[in-house]
Amino acid sequence: MSLPDPVYVVCNNGVFTLPEPIYHALAALVPKGMVYLREDEDVLTICTHKVEGGRRRQLNDHYRAAMFRTATQLAIIDLKESLRIMAVQWRR
Repeated sequence: MSLPDPVYVVCNNGVFTLPEPIYHALAALVPKGMVYLREDEDVLTICTHKVEGGRRRQLNDHYRAAMFRTATQLAIIDLKESLRIMAVQWRR
């Protein structure tokens, strides 16, 4: 199984927007509109099912993550039932 190519998005002070196709794909998988977020050392996971150490949140197209407050660009890897988000560019 090969992973899909990452999608790159702008991040401003930890705030980023999920691309519309990714948001709609996730929304189709969560009829009650709830997802789970888990912050690891350098990766934010947004998942459609319960994950160990994750917190339950409403699915939105905009998110704020303190772990990305110095990042200017994020990579989003869409794994169908979950997203992996990581910083790829930082402020100088």
